[in-house]
Amino acid sequence: MTGLALTAAEQARVARIDALVAIGARGVGELVDALGDPSWTVRRAVVAGLAALGDDAVPALCAWLSRTRTSERAIAAAVDALSGSIGSTATAEVERLAVGSDAHLVEDVARILGRRAAASAVPLLCKLVEHPSDNVALAAIEALGDIGGGAGLDALIDVATRRDFFRTFPAMQVLARAGDPRAVAPLASLLADPIYAFEAVSALGRTGAVQAVSALADLVGRADVELIRAIAVALRELVARATWQGAGDHARAAIAAALGDRVQPFVAALRAADAAAREALIEMIGAIGDAGSVGVLAPMFEEPELRAAAVLAVQSIARSSDVAMAIALANDEPAIRAAALAVVGSRAFAGTVCELLGDDDAEVRARACDALARLGDVARVAALFELLGDASPRVALAATGAIHSLGSAETPRLAILALASTSPVVRRNALRVIAYVGPRAALDAVIAATGDSDARTAELAAVALAAFDDPRVDAELVALARDRREQIRGAAMRAAATRGLVELLVGGARDAAAWVRYYACQGLGGQSIAGQGGPVIETLRACLADPAPHVRIAALEAIARQPGSEAAELLRAAARSSDPDERRAALVGVGLRTGEAELALLREAVRSPDVAIRIVALPGLARRTEPDALADLAAAIDDVDVRDAALSLLADRTDPRAIDALLDALVEDRGAAIRAAVSRPSAERAAAIADRLVHGDGIAADELVAALARMATPEAIAALFAALRARAPAARRSAAVALMAIDVRGAAMAVRALAVGDPDPEVRRACAAAVSS
Repeated sequence: MTGLALTAAEQARVARIDALVAIGARGVGELVDALGDPSWTVRRAVVAGLAALGDDAVPALCAWLSRTRTSERAIAAAVDALSGSIGSTATAEVERLAVGSDAHLVEDVARILGRRAAASAVPLLCKLVEHPSDNVALAAIEALGDIGGGAGLDALIDVATRRDFFRTFPAMQVLARAGDPRAVAPLASLLADPIYAFEAVSALGRTGAVQAVSALADLVGRADVELIRAIAVALRELVARATWQGAGDHARAAIAAALGDRVQPFVAALRAADAAAREALIEMIGAIGDAGSVGVLAPMFEEPELRAAAVLAVQSIARSSDVAMAIALANDEPAIRAAALAVVGSRAFAGTVCELLGDDDAEVRARACDALARLGDVARVAALFELLGDASPRVALAATGAIHSLGSAETPRLAILALASTSPVVRRNALRVIAYVGPRAALDAVIAATGDSDARTAELAAVALAAFDDPRVDAELVALARDRREQIRGAAMRAAATRGLVELLVGGARDAAAWVRYYACQGLGGQSIAGQGGPVIETLRACLADPAPHVRIAALEAIARQPGSEAAELLRAAARSSDPDERRAALVGVGLRTGEAELALLREAVRSPDVAIRIVALPGLARRTEPDALADLAAAIDDVDVRDAALSLLADRTDPRAIDALLDALVEDRGAAIRAAVSRPSAERAAAIADRLVHGDGIAADELVAALARMATPEAIAALFAALRARAPAARRSAAVALMAIDVRGAAMAVRALAVGDPDPEVRRACAAAVSS
């Protein structure tokens, strides 16, 4: 890949760089001279090499940065090399450079220390925040933000509230993401200053702190329309961040309590707002609005980009009171009626819901079916049967599902009556009900329906026969397997599979019609074949040569479910097929087996250039306990095409090595998918996170604590309390703030004790702020 991207001259220079790195300290001088290479790709190789040489390269890099500084690109490369250096002396050596008077050098020092997350450099950076050069101060402020964990919070608060234009704004941004309740009050103090008000509003939202709600709410009464929009956006951001911290419900409750009687400014601000602001305003109206706010949201359903937010807002308001629900169900806008129907939960509305079965809008009728099922109103089942012939397939399907869910004693009688309808649509849906319920009294009618003039109805009748516990059914299926109609023979195979008629399925695998053979192979895959393994395997082996691709795939899928060496051999052979579909199907079966040969195939497949092949291989690797299998699964996190699948599979596992791999990934990449995987509830995962917090060095403590808060299980809450005794101050601080944010019983007492007795002053201050708000 590199050879294709580089010119011949660049390749030669990169080769020389590799040789210099290989000889260690003796190559440092020439590598430093190459920092200014005109090729970015070559400079990247130089940076990587110098960083890898660690302490051997640090003195030369520091000397070059302080004295030589030949060009901007060379300086940037030196900064990158020192930022990424593995040398144990790098941080201390870089700190020493800050004693110089060259502001450009000191700015570089601050940036390097921030990128190295050098906690030991916090006192120096706090001094640099006061440097005469704004550029140095900005670099120091950003470096404190990069270090995180509340680093230099007092210095940041001081510079933010001093209202020095070029320093206050970046300090506010860093304070917003500090994750410390002490940041709220100084940010709130800037709300009264028109120069900083908008940025202060935004920063308060980015804190994700419930304590910020009251400050934003107090501002609503004196804010103009533009500021109201900014407040809405900030509150939306606050809820999103609080949700990440496990405190989303607490934040929403605080917003409702603080702004419950002040919805009108948000309604007024909807007019002429841009899409992003309107979405936030709609969310706030949903959070604090009352029955009178429902109609305001109707126009929002006309705009596709706002429709989802409007639905959620209507549902939030409708759930707030019976009056609001009644108004929403009676609204002239069909989308509002549909949204309310999706969350109606009281039987008091059963009559209204039943009336909406006759609504002019198909989606409303479908949602009304779903609502009746959710309410468990069996008395309305007859009304649902009237919709089996609805012009909208969506409605008919919803009615069928609701009938299944309600399970009324009247269902068999009504289904038999519906099967006698003159409408093919009604007959087909009646058969779907009968197939689910299996009433013995309907058997004769179903047998008769296998000869229906409507082909789809006849097919559904053949499938429905499998639901009856009656000796006549098997004979009927044998006869249907010889029917002249291909789709009836296919339906007979599907029913035979349900009833375990292996001989009938073996015969169907030789049918003249490909789809019949397909269903027969599918059926054989689901059978227990004790005593019949030979005929079944031989039948499936023959189907591997079928001219129809879908039959071959069905045969492989069936073989995957068969035990024994014959099946394993067939799968291993197919796993190397040149046909990608066949290879994928075989790999599924290979992944169900535990042999060394199967592991080798899976490891080869997970490196395939075909994304689909890699995805199919991952579940098989996830079932294996070998270290190589786990290493490949963890490595797949870095594969953008399969990372979500790899993360989900790792999260399914609760063994220590898999949990460690997932937590290591969180430290490296704090993306949403990894966060979701780590916070999936698991007692084992909660224990592992607690162990890292209690005994670790505080790296990614905020992420680990947030994962426990999102789990919200008893084990996770216990782990948060355990983290209050962690060795690292950052872990204790994060755990204390999280416990107060999610409002856990006993948290205030424990955090108050830390506010008085913790050995770290930053932890004491953070805890004091958390319990006093």
